[in-house]
Amino acid sequence: MKINTPIRIAIFLSVVIFSLAGFTYYFANNSQNLFIALLIFFLATIALIYFVVKQFFHEKIKVIYKSIYKFKGTSSIRDLDIDNVEREAEQWADAKEEELNAYKRDENYRREFIGNVSHELKTPIFNIQGYIQTLLDGGLKDDNINLKYLERTNKSVDRMINIVEDLEVISRLETDEYQLDLQAFNIFELASEVIDAFEMKASQMNITLELINESQTELVIGDKDKIQQVLMNLVSNSIKYGKDGGKTRVRFFDMEANMLIEIADDGIGIAEDSLDRLFERFYRVDKNRSRDIGGTGLGLAIVKHILENHNQNINVRSTVGVGSTFSFFLNKAD
Repeated sequence: MKINTPIRIAIFLSVVIFSLAGFTYYFANNSQNLFIALLIFFLATIALIYFVVKQFFHEKIKVIYKSIYKFKGTSSIRDLDIDNVEREAEQWADAKEEELNAYKRDENYRREFIGNVSHELKTPIFNIQGYIQTLLDGGLKDDNINLKYLERTNKSVDRMINIVEDLEVISRLETDEYQLDLQAFNIFELASEVIDAFEMKASQMNITLELINESQTELVIGDKDKIQQVLMNLVSNSIKYGKDGGKTRVRFFDMEANMLIEIADDGIGIAEDSLDRLFERFYRVDKNRSRDIGGTGLGLAIVKHILENHNQNINVRSTVGVGSTFSFFLNKAD
């Protein structure tokens, strides 16, 4: 019979201790023998308790510890803190549960990402197929549509190229292949170049671009090319989601050793329930409007990765119908 339940262990201990007590009583026929008998009884009880604790508790707990923490060579009872078993086992279980939840989130994200990529590429591919089929069916000889359809085909190809290039950018940013070229540069001049690049696009949408420097310096530390991409993506978005007669402001503020850069607009704004997912790949607040005005749906994801590589975060606050403000920090140059 295996001694593997509390009642069996209790019966086993009772029988052994009772036997030792009977032996002590039988052996102790005088005071000298009584002392020796009590000493033997005391030592035997210690040995018994040590054996029971080690055999039925410690060894099993040690197996659990080895499984959890990959312990090697635990040889004595002093190597294991029994008081911490429950706490550390709970911590291990919580960590495993979080790991499983993270795996499920990653799996759901992977499926959603693949679906989004397929959807984004499917639209231009089907457009190209339709235009080319029309041209092959005789449209090529029709001067009223051949050039128009070729231009539309070229536009769809450009969109596919932009999606692939943005995916490559994110892939490089997520791996160790990309190294930041950190240097001191003039952020105000860089922002001026970005504003100039979008001046015509903003004018077409009747949006005013403003550049305001409230900082005592214009020099920051960062990868100039990548920060330029951040500014271009954020300014481009502010124009896309702006309103007729609206404004986009790029402002700089002193924050001790850092500079705060803000890109603010008074456009359509973003609903609160969309803010948490705003920087996911291909996530669009207004899917119909986003596709009508172009873009790959990867711009904010790229912004997030670039700033994380600079050990910074992108922050956003927004109110529907009022506008949005995106902000981030960069270290000032000494």
